[in-house]
Amino acid sequence: MEREPDITLRLSWQDGRVTAVVLVNGLPAHEAPRARSVGRGVLVAPGRETPPGKAELLGKLLFPKPVRLHVAERAAPLGPGRYLRLRLLLPEAGEAGPYDLGSLRWESVQLPSPLATADAWARWADSLALPPDGGIALGRHPWFALVRDVVPDRPAPPATAGTGIVAVADATSAHGEITTPAGPETVLAPPPGAPGDEDRRRVADAVRDSRLSALLVPAPATAEDIRRTLLGGARVFYFGGHHIAGGLVVAGAGTAAADGAVTGTAPARGVASGAHWLGVGVLAEWLRDAGVGLVVLMACDSATSWADPSKEPAADHVERLGRGTSAAEQLVRSGVPHVVAVQGKVSHRQAADFAGRFFAALVRGLGVDLALREGAAALEGAVAVPVLYARHDSADLTVGELLPVLRPARLAPVAHRLPVAAGPAQPPPDERYRVQLDVRWCLAERPVRDVLADPGADDLVTVLTEAERVLLGARAARGLPHEERRRWYVCEARDGRLPSTGATLRDAVAPAYERLSAGAHRGAGLVLRWPAGQLPGAGLAGELDRLHGFGWDLRVVVLQVHGGSRGEVRATAAGLARALGNAEFLLRAGTPDVEGSGQPRRERPDLPLPPGRSVVAERRGARELLGLAHAVVDPDRPGPEPDIDVRAVVEELNAGPGWGGPAAERQVLGAVRHWWPALYGALLEAHAAGRTGPGRSAALRLAAERDEDLDRWLRAADGRVPDPSGFSPLDRPSAFVDAVVLGLVRTGQRGGEVFEDWLAEASEAVVRAVGLLDDGFPRDEGPLEEPAEVAVALDRAGVLAAVRLPELDPGGRWPGSWALLARRQLTPEIAAWLYGWDEEQRRALGIAAGAGRFDLLLEDQLLAFRTALVPPLRSGGTGV
Repeated sequence: MEREPDITLRLSWQDGRVTAVVLVNGLPAHEAPRARSVGRGVLVAPGRETPPGKAELLGKLLFPKPVRLHVAERAAPLGPGRYLRLRLLLPEAGEAGPYDLGSLRWESVQLPSPLATADAWARWADSLALPPDGGIALGRHPWFALVRDVVPDRPAPPATAGTGIVAVADATSAHGEITTPAGPETVLAPPPGAPGDEDRRRVADAVRDSRLSALLVPAPATAEDIRRTLLGGARVFYFGGHHIAGGLVVAGAGTAAADGAVTGTAPARGVASGAHWLGVGVLAEWLRDAGVGLVVLMACDSATSWADPSKEPAADHVERLGRGTSAAEQLVRSGVPHVVAVQGKVSHRQAADFAGRFFAALVRGLGVDLALREGAAALEGAVAVPVLYARHDSADLTVGELLPVLRPARLAPVAHRLPVAAGPAQPPPDERYRVQLDVRWCLAERPVRDVLADPGADDLVTVLTEAERVLLGARAARGLPHEERRRWYVCEARDGRLPSTGATLRDAVAPAYERLSAGAHRGAGLVLRWPAGQLPGAGLAGELDRLHGFGWDLRVVVLQVHGGSRGEVRATAAGLARALGNAEFLLRAGTPDVEGSGQPRRERPDLPLPPGRSVVAERRGARELLGLAHAVVDPDRPGPEPDIDVRAVVEELNAGPGWGGPAAERQVLGAVRHWWPALYGALLEAHAAGRTGPGRSAALRLAAERDEDLDRWLRAADGRVPDPSGFSPLDRPSAFVDAVVLGLVRTGQRGGEVFEDWLAEASEAVVRAVGLLDDGFPRDEGPLEEPAEVAVALDRAGVLAAVRLPELDPGGRWPGSWALLARRQLTPEIAAWLYGWDEEQRRALGIAAGAGRFDLLLEDQLLAFRTALVPPLRSGGTGV
């Protein structure tokens, strides 16, 4: 549901009288109405329904005329799919009053029904009478949610990073004599046939297959069980059982398991005759240390100051708990952000029904307030009233802040397109096929199905949602008709299978699923996180087809392969792409596993090196490195980087066969690149500066597979570049030659006879790109009218980094513009440029409505642009 801005109502005591004022930005929005004198007659005894007279009295207290006018005005735009949150700011701890305002049954106050007319709302606002149409209780009104706000005494506990644990404790069977600060109490045994720890099972079932995980405390739970379970950290704590005098009733220590173990599958221990009182103050410290963000107390009167409103608590009870403070309010004052508790008596069966519905709604992504309303539907007709307490500074009540946190998106969304290769011999990334993922996935004309190998496991949804906001802002700035942003969701693919039904997918996604409106929208995108090494089930392509039948209007589906080593991630991604019938997959760039080992870069050795053997015998050189490479058993886990002297390696290779010839030398270097990137970088520079013979050319051939490695080699070579004639015709394909030419341009070595020899064998696109540079690029008209490959070559040469595309090609008329668009981040400037294009061009990017009729000539014209945006991959071989 879409939420309107909150209304905050401050309740306060004035000489024993109560007043309610609407706050806007923390300041009163109107003059304070006359404080009303209301005695204990507004309190409702536990286990009783709210009498109509008391509900009417509470309505006059909560909604005096100035407040009614404000609420009625805000209720006008409400309706199906929209709701308004009322936040009742309770008096602070120092504001003394005869009773706890949070314990009152505000949910019973009558408001005009959803069918009420604007006139009915106006008449309600103009008097203190009941709604003209009879009304509906605030707790059941579909347009409103109620939250009791508390100003905390302590800051919120720090979230435990990466945990989505729901600690579930049940002590409903604990009974017997206990001692509380208010005096001795007796807890009765559960009736025969009571469901016992049914609520534990219902919670575990609800969160199964979601990003939350249930950790079950052995039942009946002891205080030590709960403490030990929370030591490992948790985001949600659920307790089912009894509440007496500001504390929870738990099992006595004698009922604990012999070994004291707490596991996620611990069996129930049955009925416990021993009972113990666990003070909420003690529990609050455990919850803070665990980083708990939400507490659910399905315990009788846990949202009421004390059990009997006519009975004053003992003096030491007041000193410890505070006069008139409920367990829920005390937890929030202690720093817990959100607490769901109960007013009145709740049975074991009702607690289990509430728990199942509440957590099922929570993992679907509903806010805590809306999930509470879902759970309350299970208590229809019961005297128990579930209520929500929250920190006053907690503006966001969504489940997102309680779920496990994905690794923050630290990297730009850049990847390389790679062909699916049979077996382990996959090609390295090629800068010609670098793509910007926000452009690729947010500018999608038709449904896209991509497999992304992402060893860094970044949070893609946050990046893509931000890109959608950039597009939306640019569209609005152009005054174009409103079109909702693309909704992005993420869920885990488990056991090699995808969600099989629409309901299963809705339950699994985060952030919350939102039904697309009937108006213009850009559909939805889905990121399916796939663990490396997990094999796809039979019929994966059919399962992916089925996702498109759930009515979500899926425009993009991404299988994000993560976890494990770089090799495992790439191999799994290639396998998934083959299973889906894709000819390519994407490899995320910039992650530590791809770009390096995270170790400090080695210093460049003193080069050039003279030929001959080293006189320092103890240095570890080529033989030792070859032996270590042969000793690697698992290519995905080669072990730590070895301590090798790169200068000694080059000296040894210069002195003799070393590794068995140029092809073998290139093979060893390739293995080092794969296993120990930091060592490879230093070794590459040593080869470029000091290696003699054919092995030096082999190193250049390997370095040219990545532009970054090639630049490193060429700078270390300091102008001593092998002539192309030193390579056999089969070992100098066009892509290799192009890479060397563009690398020489990047490193400032354009010129001289060797450069001309390489240029003579380059592709037509690279030759034209160099020609533009020779003619004095950039010219007024720019290079973008050239074929897309020419623009990409200039970009790889590093001469377009500072070029502003909207200035070179304002109307997006050249294929080169589209090719460069695919390689650039989606900034506000780029988005504004796109929305200035013709509608047909924008339609080819998926940011304009579909054409009303098919225009063959126009489609032919747009084909060149689409091809430039996603050029065909190279074919044949694994080399560049």
